[in-house]
Formats: sequence, C-alpha cells, structure tokens
Amino acid sequence: MSPDNNGRRVAIIRGLRTPFAKSGTLFENLSSLDLGKIAAVELLNRTEITPSEIDRVFIGNVIPSVRTPNIAREIALGSGVPPSVPAFTVTSACASASHAFTSAVDSILSGDSGVVIAGGVDSAHDSSYLAGKGQRSRLYGQAKGINLIDRAMPLFKMGSGEDAISLPLMPERSSGHTLGEAAEKLARKYHISREDQDSFAVRSHTLASRAQAEGIFEDEIIHTFVPPDFTDIVSADNCVRYDISPETLAALSPIFDKEFGTVTEGNSAPLSDGASLMLLMSEDKARALGYKPIAYVKSYAYSAVDPSDELLMGPAYSTPTALDRAGIGLDDIDLIEVHEAFSSQVIAYVRALGSKGFAKEKLGRSQPIGEVDMERLNVSGGSIAIGHTLGATGARIIMTLAYRMSKRKGNFGLVSLASAGGIGVSLVLEKE
Repeated sequence: MSPDNNGRRVAIIRGLRTPFAKSGTLFENLSSLDLGKIAAVELLNRTEITPSEIDRVFIGNVIPSVRTPNIAREIALGSGVPPSVPAFTVTSACASASHAFTSAVDSILSGDSGVVIAGGVDSAHDSSYLAGKGQRSRLYGQAKGINLIDRAMPLFKMGSGEDAISLPLMPERSSGHTLGEAAEKLARKYHISREDQDSFAVRSHTLASRAQAEGIFEDEIIHTFVPPDFTDIVSADNCVRYDISPETLAALSPIFDKEFGTVTEGNSAPLSDGASLMLLMSEDKARALGYKPIAYVKSYAYSAVDPSDELLMGPAYSTPTALDRAGIGLDDIDLIEVHEAFSSQVIAYVRALGSKGFAKEKLGRSQPIGEVDMERLNVSGGSIAIGHTLGATGARIIMTLAYRMSKRKGNFGLVSLASAGGIGVSLVLEKE
C-alpha cells in the first residue's frame, strides 16, 4: 500500500479489546469465540453502527478449534452482523491480526467495502489437541463402534510417549527452532547482554503499570464479566507487574539455553488470552455517517526473511519500505509501537535500524534508517508487560498507537511486528 490510492484513505473509527489475561487464568472458562463475541458486540454498541452497514469481517486467529474452523464467521453471526456479510479468518502466526487489518484496508481501498470489522482473537486453552497416528486410528474406531463395548474397547488401548495426545507446539518447521531459540541467537549476534534485556523488560512493566494507573487504556479496554457466575469483572491486563525490578528478573533462569542463555521468562512476552477488534471505514463513508476517525492508515509493508538465520528480524526490513511508501523518514515518526516478543528482539530491531552496516549489507542502502528515540517507543509498555495474545496482538498495538496518537502532538505513528516464519509487518498511521 502506498500514498497513491486514488485519493482514498482508510479511517480507524474505534478499537476495543478485552483485557489480556495470562493464559489459564481469568479467562480459562471463555473460548476464543466467547472473547471475540464480547469484543464485537461491544464495538457495535459503542460505535452505534447499524450492523447492516458492515460489509466484511476479517479476524486473525492462531490457535484454532475444530469446532470453529472459520471463527470470524461465528463471531460475526454471534454478534448481530447480518448473515449476508462475508467473514474470513486470517492466520499468519503472530501477524494474524495485522494481516486481518491490512486485508480490511485493501478491501476498502479497492472499493469492495466501505465498512469493515477487523482484528483478532485467541485463547490458548481453547486449542485442539494433537494425536499420534495410532491414537487417531483408535479414536476413529471408538467413534464407529456399534454398541457400548465396541466403543469402549479402543479407549483401553490408548498409548503413551510419542503416540500420546498432546498440545500442539509451535517450532519453526523449516528450521526446527522455536522463537525463543531465535531470540537467543539475536542476543548473541547483536551482543545484547542479559542486563540490557532485563532492563528493557523492567521498562515495559514500569510504563504499562503507569499507563494502567493513569487510565491510559480505558479507551480501548472492555470491562469483561467472567463466568461461571459473571460477578467478577476483569478491567485490566493481569500480566503487568507493579513490583518488577532488575533484581527480581536477574534471579530467573534462562529457559531456552539453560547453560549459556540470556532469554528468560521475565524478558519474554507471556502468552495471554483475549480479543482485539477495530471498526474501519473509507474516509468518505466515515464522513457520510458522521464519524470522527482517531487515525488514518498511511501505508503498510510486509517482509519475509530466512527463518533459519533472521527469524525475528522481519520488521527491520518492512519498516523502511513502509516509511518509503508513506513518503516520510524515521525522524518524522512521533510514536512507535513495536511488538515485544522478547527484549532481545526489540533491541536488535532498534540497533539494526540505526546500523549503517545493516543498511548496506541487508537493505542495499547507503545510510541507516535512523536512530530510534526511546522516548517515543512503546510509551505505554508493550507485550512483555501486557501479554501476547497470538491472534490479537497485531490489532492491539495498532489500536494502542492510534489512541495515543489522538491525544499527543505530532501526526505520524509507526507499528512494527515480528512473526513466526520470518515475517515482518510495519504500518504507518497518520492523525490528520
């Protein structure tokens, strides 16, 4: 997407999300579908948009349930969007919600849609389980049983070890490495110390706790009632720690390279459950319906790198392209939201943008992209403190940036996110 879009602009009208709750805690009795419907119904209610005005729905989701193979469609139908409105589930690992967002942007710019709901949702405990070949055969045999004995017998033969039922893990199929191992590799390559990583994590929690105390997230967070009694209300992200310190983080052991590693649970983003949705419109449609956008989409860009070598460095490649397409430089950016999968990943991204060697060797540019002003980066904390809901984070950081931009001086904001598979995505938003 570039500035030249036949004069059309995409407006972000409103964004809402549930709190992000550490997986297996406050939302353990809510499925991804439940969380998605909560966000969608509240978005429709608060914007007072007539559901029949919705043209498309795009929802990102990483941990699917076999019961909802197209969860976007179920969320749309369950929230009052007319059955005639197509809805599509998008899966691109951690970039799923970002991909849903840019799919919505493309749909509007092409003229296919005027009003779109886009975002993402995930609940880790809502995952489908994996069964080995032997288990699948026995379960299939159990389902085909004619009588009670026929159905019960295969269950007594359920295996263990490699044949056991298990939760799906997510190593990179192409490289066999996990994202955490890639974060360790980045720390070594860019000479990022354990102290630097822990310090960045403390910064994330400190800024997020301050933002919570000041009510910064109130515009975006839905106060969510929790089953089974629906008497308890979750009104804030529960991964944020007010008592964090370098000393507490220094006491944690590495989790991916136990002998020489520097990546720990404390300087990594915790897995969380939640939903993030936004209402997008063409600028003309927003004006016709009387809405005042909180931001506009200026440009976006995707990149892909070799996952065996630069798994988490995709945004260092997508960012310069997004800036070029917006016709601006890094110095023109007033606020930056970078997904904090790991401290080492964000620090490496910042160093790469300021590196002349990276610019020349990797980007074919004579000059670096620019130095990142840390006073403008993740000013409300990031995923290390708030949590990482795989299918929803990409939308969360976009809406957080849009809301922060609407209340500060300056006109441009940058979003960058690294995803599994070596994918990077960057977006430029503008306020006016």
